[in-house]
Parts: sequence; C-alpha cells; structure tokens
Amino acid sequence: MDDKQNAGLNGSGNMENDPQEQEWTNKGNAAALEEDFEGAAEAFQHAVEANPINARSRYNLALAQQLIGDSENAIAGYRRAIDLDPQLIDAYTNLGTLYSELGLHDEGLETFQQGLESDPDNDEMYTNLGDSYRQQYLYADAIQAYRQALILNPDNASASDNLRDAREHVNYQLRRVMEQEQAIDENPGDTSRYVELVNLHLDMHNYSDAISAANQILGLDPDERAGYDALASVYESMGDRDQAALAYEQIVQMAPEDAEAWEHLGTWRSLQNNTSGAFEAYARSVQIDPTRYTARFSLAEAYLDAEHYEEASQIYQGLIEESGELDPDDVAAAYAGLADTYNNLERYDDAIQASQKLLEQFEEDPEGYYQLATAYDAQGKLSEAIDFYKKALASDPLNADYYNDLSDTLREAKRYDEALESAQQAIAMDPSLILAYETLAQIYEETGRSEDAAAAMEQANTLKVAQD
Repeated sequence: MDDKQNAGLNGSGNMENDPQEQEWTNKGNAAALEEDFEGAAEAFQHAVEANPINARSRYNLALAQQLIGDSENAIAGYRRAIDLDPQLIDAYTNLGTLYSELGLHDEGLETFQQGLESDPDNDEMYTNLGDSYRQQYLYADAIQAYRQALILNPDNASASDNLRDAREHVNYQLRRVMEQEQAIDENPGDTSRYVELVNLHLDMHNYSDAISAANQILGLDPDERAGYDALASVYESMGDRDQAALAYEQIVQMAPEDAEAWEHLGTWRSLQNNTSGAFEAYARSVQIDPTRYTARFSLAEAYLDAEHYEEASQIYQGLIEESGELDPDDVAAAYAGLADTYNNLERYDDAIQASQKLLEQFEEDPEGYYQLATAYDAQGKLSEAIDFYKKALASDPLNADYYNDLSDTLREAKRYDEALESAQQAIAMDPSLILAYETLAQIYEETGRSEDAAAAMEQANTLKVAQD
C-alpha cells in the first residue's frame, strides 16, 4: 500500500458523532493494518450502514474493495464519496488511477481534471493527469500537465521523468511525420503515401493536418474512395457526426455493396437523430450481408429506441433462433433485447419468460435481472422488483439507470431512506442523468422537504436545457 492508501484507510473523517460508526471504523483500520482487506471491507461496510452520508467511510470502503480486486464496487464507492465531499482529494486520485489501471482512460482523465477543480495547486494530481494523457498518446497535453506539476513543485521527480519520456515520444512522432512528408515529396502522386500521413496525424490527434492530407488524396483521385475513407476515419476520431455521415454517404455511393460502410453510415445517422436514415442504412447492410450480426443488433436497437417494438422483437427473435451462430455475449444481448421489447409492449409475462431463459444460460447476467425487475415493477410486485434490481446492481454496480429505477421503486414502496440513497448513488455515477434528479425531487416532495425538491427539479431543468 502507498502512503495515500494508508492515509485513506486510517482516516477518521467526521465520525466522532456516531459511536457505532467509529467502532466499525476502528475495526476496519485494525484489519487493514494486518493486511486483512476483506475484513476491513466488511467492517467499513458496517460503518457506511451506520452513517451513509460520511464521505470518509465511503472512501475507506472503496479503498478496501479496490485492494481485494472488487473494482466496480470500488468505483461506485469513490464516486459516492466524491459526491458527498468534493474536497476529498484522495478519492479523485485513487478513482482516476483505478480507471487507468482498468484501461478506462477517458474516465481517468475526467476524474483527474475534476480533482484539479477542487485542488488546483496539487502537483501530484497534475502528474496523474499527465500520465493519463500519456497513456492515450496525447503527448502534447501530457507535456503541459507535467510542466504545471513542476511549476508547483520543482522537486517532483515523477513529473520530471515522465516529461522527458513524453518529449521523446513527441520528437519521435515528429520525425515520422517528416519522413513521411519526404516520402511524399519523392512521389507526390502516390495516394497511399498520403493515407499513411493521415494515420500519423491521427495518432498525434492533429485533426486539421489529417483533414488536409485526406483532402489532398481527394484532389489527386476524386473518383476513388480512398480520400473519403481517410476523411471518415478523421471525422470518426473527432466524433463529428455530421461530417462522418457525409463521408460514409459518399462511400456507399461509390461502393453500394459494402455492408460495413452501410453499417457505419447507420451509426452516424443514428447519432444525428436521423431515425429513418439509420433504419435505411442498417437494413441495407443486413440485406447485403445477413450474417452481419452487429448490423442486425444495431437495427433492432434503432427500432427499440424509436418505439417500433414489433419490428425490434422480430429481429431479436430471429437472432435467438440463430443463436448457434452467435457468440455467448450476443446470445445474452438478444434475450435481453427481446425482454426489453416485451416490457415496452407491456407483455410482462413474456418479458419474465425471456429474462428467465437468459438467466438460465447466463447466471448473474445484470440485464436479465434488470428486465425481470422492470416487469415485476410494472405489475406492482414491488418487493420482487426491488430484489431483482439489487441483483442487477450486484452484477453491474456502475449502472446509474439501475440505481435510479431501484430508487423509484423504493419510493413507491415508501422506503424513503433507501430510495434517497439509491437516487443519490445514481447521480454520483452519472451527474447528467435527468431522471435521477426527478426521482430525487419526488422523494423530497413526498417526505416534506419541499425546498430540496425544488432544488432537485431546478437541476433537472438545467440539464434539460443544456442537453437540448
């Protein structure tokens, strides 16, 4: 354990007001000192139950869970700790590091940035931010982060060493670009050399230079698709849905039998909220290649999102009938999609049956439990629904929607303390989840906390405006 982890497990927080919580915390700290992290996690769980709003107890539990390899529950715990105390810097550090260890680099980057908002003079946080950039090959950004760490603390050896490493990578990338430019100079009419230049600029996230190189390909050979393929790659990397869709529209005109290109076009049209265009593109992909299962799933999901439930159910049923051709994850997804469709059609017994078939083949599948919970919830069987929502969360503790739906059902059952905790956990997992704020407002309203209800609804409305 490093110093921060020791400090976290032994920290006391605001626990003097609750003797029972303090007792469990002492037991957890004692277990941690013996490196009995499972015992520590159990004790800290009791401390959290004694005082659910103590951020340090949440942090201690999350750290113990991290140390025993329970990464998902650790993430959920760190996020809730930060939600309770945005100044708990150790939580940002450990959460960001855990995300990075799991390969969730975007989440790690965002966490370190949030930590710096709370403590802008933290050189170690800048070093962590630089490491996160470096892991994503964003070397220029990494250099800036390491420099800031050294401005704050010139003796930060890690920042100094990693800055040197990032600079070496930047220099290497620049050398490769110069070499490729020289190769183009030797044969300016060879479009394949520009394609390689596009890829080099993409590696460096130099999008404007990548677009320029792609346009040079189009200038040399406007009747071939190589330039549009290059543009599509750039705009996909940028997340520019309109330009990506335009590039793929041009590609399918040039190669109308390319099922993969049609599927990509469907994806970007869907992101444009061009529902009919997405249907058309996915359907065309499937027509060209009926064994392209990713396109069939995408078409079913597009139908589901557009409330074309009968069409979605037909596709999911067809996929289940061909389950021998699918990998296990896809079989599970087909059953889950069918159950979801049945729930939306208010065919709750059919949804239960599909969910049970899913769970027979894939025990502990979170979506199987979730669809069961949804069906029982709709039938007014609140106790059963709550049990299955909890089982879904046990299998997928990072799902904000699960927490929110559990909260709403607990509210209906008038189990308000539990409902409040679940709604707040949903918000901790996804601060942009409008439904969670609305659920929170309902709980506050029903428990006579009208000012808190108004504040929650104001936050929901603010998010709606921002997302429109």
